[in-house]
Amino acid sequence: MFHRLKLVTVGVAALAVSGAAHANEVSSQVNIGATVVGACSLGSPNITEIDLGDLSGPDGLLAAPLKASTTVGTAVIADAWCNTSHRLTIEGQPMTLETAKPYAQPAYMTRHITFDAKLVGWAAPVGFRPRSGSDQAFLEWPEARAAPASGLRLNISKLETLTAARAEQPNLMLEAGTYRGRVTVTLATN
Repeated sequence: MFHRLKLVTVGVAALAVSGAAHANEVSSQVNIGATVVGACSLGSPNITEIDLGDLSGPDGLLAAPLKASTTVGTAVIADAWCNTSHRLTIEGQPMTLETAKPYAQPAYMTRHITFDAKLVGWAAPVGFRPRSGSDQAFLEWPEARAAPASGLRLNISKLETLTAARAEQPNLMLEAGTYRGRVTVTLATN
């Protein structure tokens, strides 16, 4: 009987040990990884040309309201964002008479008109005033940015006539013809 009791005790002990082995928790971990590529996006402007109409006043000079700091033309650029550090650049050329003339620009006349171009809607406004055609302004941002739901606004104001050497000089007569300028806005990752 003692021998049977000993076998039962050993059997119970063996079951207890094997039960303990089944009660242990074993786990494996799987990590999930991904990357997000730094990118910027800039939508198309709502218009491709800001038409300022006739620039001349009654005396053949640049119309006085166009010289004011109030906005005379606006374009809206929607869907502007960068998810990383980036550079916002605005550059362009002054408005220039499109038709080439067979004679030099007279000292009392203009074929070039500068303006203030101000981009509003980023973390801080950025603007520039083109004179030579290679003018630009830029801001560096160390973090991600996005324009408000209404998008970026490009405002044009403060027109002024330029000499042939591209120096601002008020009261120059406008030579007749079509004038065109250009503003380019660029978002690029750093």
